[in-house]
Amino acid sequence: MGEPAAATRGESVIRVHRQQGFYRDSLRRYQARIDGSPVGTIGPGETEDFFVPPGRHGVRLTLDRIWTSREAVLEIHADEVAEFTCRPSASAIPSLVLGLVRPHRYIRLDGPTVTIRT
Repeated sequence: MGEPAAATRGESVIRVHRQQGFYRDSLRRYQARIDGSPVGTIGPGETEDFFVPPGRHGVRLTLDRIWTSREAVLEIHADEVAEFTCRPSASAIPSLVLGLVRPHRYIRLDGPTVTIRT
């Protein structure tokens, strides 16, 4: 997924990569939320780095504040990079049903994979 963006020593990075090639949501940007606060958006094929202090953090992606991913909770240490991958959780027709029954599973969020920055 690439090298970490420049961060000061002691900071941690939460990196989110959104896969492309999915028709559903291809014209929409997902909003990234860390610890409940919006920190940025991510479009298809993009990778975004979010700098956070070391500690426990919750990561969630949303679309229109209704449909979301699961919340991934992780403990990240200084100089670590936690990488996530996201994509739509289903194709167009099944996602309509999924969006009504389980709106917190509308976006698939995989990870984290944690590495140490060198």
